[in-house]
Amino acid sequence: MSDWRLLFFRLGIFAAVLFFILTILAMLVYPGGTIHNRGLEQYDFFYNYFSDLGRTHTFDGTSNLLSHFLFKTALGTSGLCLILYFIAIPALFRQNTAKTIMFIASFLGILAGICYIGIATVPYDIDYWGHRTFVRTGFILFLLMSFFYTTAIFLEKNYPNRYGLAFIIFVIVLAIQVYIMLFGPRAYRSNNGLYLQATAQKIVVYSEILCMLYQSLGAIKVWKMLKS
Repeated sequence: MSDWRLLFFRLGIFAAVLFFILTILAMLVYPGGTIHNRGLEQYDFFYNYFSDLGRTHTFDGTSNLLSHFLFKTALGTSGLCLILYFIAIPALFRQNTAKTIMFIASFLGILAGICYIGIATVPYDIDYWGHRTFVRTGFILFLLMSFFYTTAIFLEKNYPNRYGLAFIIFVIVLAIQVYIMLFGPRAYRSNNGLYLQATAQKIVVYSEILCMLYQSLGAIKVWKMLKS
C-alpha cells in the first residue's frame, strides 16, 4: 500500500475542515435575503440554504460575488477530495465480500463527489432545475454509499466496528433529511416549510462533516495498522 492513499485519506480531513471554515466565512459576507424575506440584510442560519451562498446574486438582485466564490471553492474542493478519498478506501478491505461491497460504496461516493462539484458550479439562480438535480442526486447517492460503507466495515475483521456504528447514526440522520427534502413541506410555499428544509439541511451537512472526519481518521489508523 503506497503513501498516496494516506494522502488521500488526509484530504478527507482537509475537505471537511475547509468546507466548514469557508462556508462560515461565506455566511458572514452574504449580503442577505431569503425566499420569503428579500430585504433581510444578513444570512439567516435557519432560513437560508447552503445553496443561497452560491447564488451569483441575492434574492433582491444584489451581487453575491464573494460569498459565491467561497461557497464554490468550498464545495468544489470538497467534492474533489471526496472522489480521491473513495479511490483510495477500497485498499483497506481485504476480505472478498467486504472489498466487493466497498467497491460499490466507492463508486457511489465518487458519483456523490461529482454531484457536489455540480452543485458548486451550477448556481440555482442561474439553473434551478440543474442545481436541484445535483443536490437531490448527491444526497441520495451519499445515503446509498453510507449503507454499503457501513456493511463493508462490519464484514471486514480488520476494521473496528465503532466506525460502522458511527455510520449507522449518520445514515439515520441522512435518511430523515432525504425524506424531508423529497416529501416535506415546500420551502417556497411558507416560511415554516423553509425553516424545516433549511434546518434539516444544516443538521445533515454538519453531521456529514463530523462523520467524514471520523471516518478519515479511522482510515488513517487502519492504513497504519496494515502497514505495521
